[in-house]
Amino acid sequence: MQSTHLDCYTNGARRFNVAFIVAALILARLASAADTGAPLALFEAVRLADAQSPAIAARRAAMESAADAITPAGALPDPQLIAGVDNLPVSGDDAFSLTRDFMTMRKIGVMQEVTGGEKRRLRAARAQAAAAREAALLTSEELSVRESVARAWIACATAEQKVRLLHELEPRAQTEVAAAAAALSSGRGSAADGIAAKTAQAMLADRISQAEREAEDARSEFVRWLPEAGERPLGDAPDWGVLGRDPDSLVADAAHHRQLLAYDAAEQMANSEVALARAEKHPDWSVEFDYAQRGPRYSNMISLEFRVGLPLFAGSRQDPAIASKQAAVAQLAAEREDARRMHTAELRKTVAAWRSARERVARYESELVPLADARAEATLAAFRGGRSDLQASLAAFDQVVETRIAMAELRGSLGQAWAALHFAFPQERQP
Repeated sequence: MQSTHLDCYTNGARRFNVAFIVAALILARLASAADTGAPLALFEAVRLADAQSPAIAARRAAMESAADAITPAGALPDPQLIAGVDNLPVSGDDAFSLTRDFMTMRKIGVMQEVTGGEKRRLRAARAQAAAAREAALLTSEELSVRESVARAWIACATAEQKVRLLHELEPRAQTEVAAAAAALSSGRGSAADGIAAKTAQAMLADRISQAEREAEDARSEFVRWLPEAGERPLGDAPDWGVLGRDPDSLVADAAHHRQLLAYDAAEQMANSEVALARAEKHPDWSVEFDYAQRGPRYSNMISLEFRVGLPLFAGSRQDPAIASKQAAVAQLAAEREDARRMHTAELRKTVAAWRSARERVARYESELVPLADARAEATLAAFRGGRSDLQASLAAFDQVVETRIAMAELRGSLGQAWAALHFAFPQERQP
């Protein structure tokens, strides 16, 4: 009886566990689906790209590789094992005998090259500079990927906003067609007016088709950066009119642009190369200890040897190498200055573009778009009242279309300039 109760309890527990697992899987699937449909904000897209970018993963691996090379760089070379036979006869009665000739010895020993302590310190410093350079390149790559993802997000948002703005005008286009038909029915209009109104409606439909294709292209570029989350609807955009920092200070800080981050470590590496080239005038040395076994009639032997390099031709070897490394340092300094000037100019142009776009977007939002809408409504009302012709109303409607497209493109330009400035510097240099 107890066994039956136990079996029932066990079976019930199993059914409960299965039901619990199934429910958990369903809830997880629903949560995943809900997350898939959640709006994707710009900074969330940037965060996801940080975790998913192959370029960042490659740079991170390069940094780890350089860091792992620091300790071996400052170590002594591995000792070398020596084994062999010395003075083996190859002719006469003792040919190839290891024991008959008194000079024949079976030898085993160890040899150690001893690199100077200063050289090892400089090699370790060079490896540390290489690791610092890779860390700087990783930071630069992260900022570059973030800017690219932000630009793709902004391009996608701009294209989709243009589609929405044009779709909002479809009822107005239909109103123009209806007004032309009413005027024709009342005898005030002509068939040409009706054709013109339908042409304007068809042109709007064509604009919408073109905008939808541009939106699909922008979405494809965005999915390139986020293969899994790139199809999610986009969330609200940040305020692209706010940088969080004085724009002029960005230009003044051009020396710390992300593309210049690696130069400090690169110059340290180059200076270490110069110091190492100079250190080659101080030779390394090695020590070798051997134990030699001779035939049973002869005594065994040991030997201790020291070897030291002789830098006798520094004028044709070490000195040209030093000059070469010094020239590399000068080359790096010149390249850094050239890059600083280039990025200073780019920052100036980007700041000017951001300021201009911000001012123009504000003008479009507060003046040009409302005025174009008001003009279109006034001319349509005048046409309906018989005080104006249809051409003026259609011209005003076309101006509404152009104004809205221009406003959407200006918002995109403002966002692109904002992204270029926002991700130009490491976060620790942001206020």
